[in-house]
Amino acid sequence: MKVCVVGASNVDIIARSFTPIVDTDSNIGRIDKAPGGVGRNIAFALNALGFEVSMLTALADDEYGRLIADGMKKAGIQLPVKFFNGEDDRTGVYCCVMDGDGSLVCAVNDMKISDRLSPELVMEHKDTLEACDYVVFEANLPIETIKALSEIDAKLVADCVSVVKTPRLNEVLESLYLLKANFSEACALAEVEGVEPDEEGIQAVMEALVAKGLRRAIISLGRKGAFCYEVSGTGTRGVDAPVLDNLNVVSTNGCGDVLLSGFLRALSEGCPIEDALYYGQAASGINAESMEAVSPFLSFDNVKKKVEENYEQIS
Repeated sequence: MKVCVVGASNVDIIARSFTPIVDTDSNIGRIDKAPGGVGRNIAFALNALGFEVSMLTALADDEYGRLIADGMKKAGIQLPVKFFNGEDDRTGVYCCVMDGDGSLVCAVNDMKISDRLSPELVMEHKDTLEACDYVVFEANLPIETIKALSEIDAKLVADCVSVVKTPRLNEVLESLYLLKANFSEACALAEVEGVEPDEEGIQAVMEALVAKGLRRAIISLGRKGAFCYEVSGTGTRGVDAPVLDNLNVVSTNGCGDVLLSGFLRALSEGCPIEDALYYGQAASGINAESMEAVSPFLSFDNVKKKVEENYEQIS
């Protein structure tokens, strides 16, 4: 199974407090630095789960860019795009603060270099993209690049990235095989306001997304688990799955990217969406127990084991 990821790579600077965050004060904790980025995380997760992965990403010829590129090459991920050397080019950085329970408090990202992934540059690799079973891209990309990718002859998978960037996907929803969003991003894309991530709110968001032409989506709900739906000849079917119990959560950084990757890996095996959602949740659970954006313990065998141990209802 071949997949090409088109999106952002950056270095994550992660500050985690040892106790609940106290606003406007200095909190004692730990600060780590490691490669990350939505696109890069998805590429690494898909690679760990057994896909043959290539990635179109924008890296500057600097310390961080070389660090990310070296890691990808060691993992066997192909990088068709060369380093950028412009005066203003610098590899992306994502800086986040995590609460004592591993949840995200806030983050700042510097991802301007992703604008280098222009439609012209991406279409230079059209043959590579169309030779893949899936093309995964994310909303860090320029709108015109996203529109160009929507014309690619492959199963297209998109990640919303953030509420601010979600509108960049508005015009390509009918072209997507699968969309991944968190609940806030899904609400923004659906243009639904004032709802909670409960049964009624999720139903409203799903109906609005279906009306916009989106046939399949996975929506992460944080501690409440995840939800997915699929439109078929028999109608629209939605299912949910809880978060795994008894997790030693260290960091939620990258968990949404791994959730998507586990879900897609299961779909590629012919699993129905309800089983695929369990696989995604199991993969995310493995990831939550690691400080790295993609856990070194992530593998399809380990995910299957987690599913068997935690989801008796799997078919």
